[in-house]
Amino acid sequence: MILSPEELQRRHIRRSQYMACDDAFIDVRLPGSTPKENYSIIGPGVTQNPGQVVHLRAPHGFNIGAAGLLPGVTNNLHLHFTAEVFIACEGQFTLRWGARGDEGEALLEEGDVICMPTWMFRGFSSSGSRKGFLMTVLGGDDTGGIHWSPDVLRRARETGLWLGRDNQIIDVPPGQTPPPEEALLPPLPKAAVAALRRWGADELLARGLKPAQRDFRLATLDTAVSGHHWEIAPFVGWGLTQHRDHRPAVSEPQGFSIEWIRVPAQQRSAPFVLDAPAVLVHARGPLAVAFNSGADRLQTDLGEWDTLSMPAGCTRAFVNTGSEPAEALLVVRGDAPKPPRFADDLVAQANAQDWTLDASGRLARLSLLPPPMGV
Repeated sequence: MILSPEELQRRHIRRSQYMACDDAFIDVRLPGSTPKENYSIIGPGVTQNPGQVVHLRAPHGFNIGAAGLLPGVTNNLHLHFTAEVFIACEGQFTLRWGARGDEGEALLEEGDVICMPTWMFRGFSSSGSRKGFLMTVLGGDDTGGIHWSPDVLRRARETGLWLGRDNQIIDVPPGQTPPPEEALLPPLPKAAVAALRRWGADELLARGLKPAQRDFRLATLDTAVSGHHWEIAPFVGWGLTQHRDHRPAVSEPQGFSIEWIRVPAQQRSAPFVLDAPAVLVHARGPLAVAFNSGADRLQTDLGEWDTLSMPAGCTRAFVNTGSEPAEALLVVRGDAPKPPRFADDLVAQANAQDWTLDASGRLARLSLLPPPMGV
């Protein structure tokens, strides 16, 4: 697949292009919940406002969004039916969970990531001294919407905001008749709320990863060949890593994988192909992505917290021409491992250095493996 310049421009969504919606959810009028910025970057996510700007609607198998909150502003308690990953980009956040927010609390600092379970009420507040910016990954092309805590729904109705059965906001001006109950999304019954699983702090935080916990390793076949040095640290599911000792913090199926990648100064990966859609969320450092080859070669430079969508089947390489390391999060559709496919000559060069992949697709010394069956 050859990626055109026009398509690359459409798929590279720069942070400066992100367009916020400040009334995406029914809690927007609750005390302490405004101003609140909601961004739908790839896919609509769970916005409840049809006016929300969605930058890229092409299905990826997951959604990428973001929230911007001034210090002290809260995103209220709600639950999802697919996985939700929080990426603390800037600022500090206090995470709370439970239908009343009293079952646990944890602090998310810059660089922290955590994968929240489904069917668990969660909310967060910007609790640092600077404006908080939090990015999210939501599982599925259709997330199924959300349920708000019954208490949040009740208080939102008192402000004139109601939630229809289509999961969209109904704004009723003061003095006008509220919508009929049959037109509204009912809150979860008390018995259903009481039956939800309760999560302890240690159990939930085991689904997170702090910067110091990232297990970066040379983890792909191309790194056996001179000139190709980049590292992977898994977080959710089985992604590109080919290192047999790598273990993600969250291994149960979520519908996508997430890995940190790190490219040292003046280093690069070899060009490779993936058979699934992927998104790069750039964190820091001078990172570029090169596509295609020869006369069709294109390259785009990423800024902090830019989002880059990479379609299945295109050739790409991660490039750092700067003087400091670059780091980014790589999100790829699917639960199975997503082995990068390198060119045959690269594989031959790795073999010449005594490196190959074993029968499970993991890095191994070629000299340690028996000959193929029948040889």
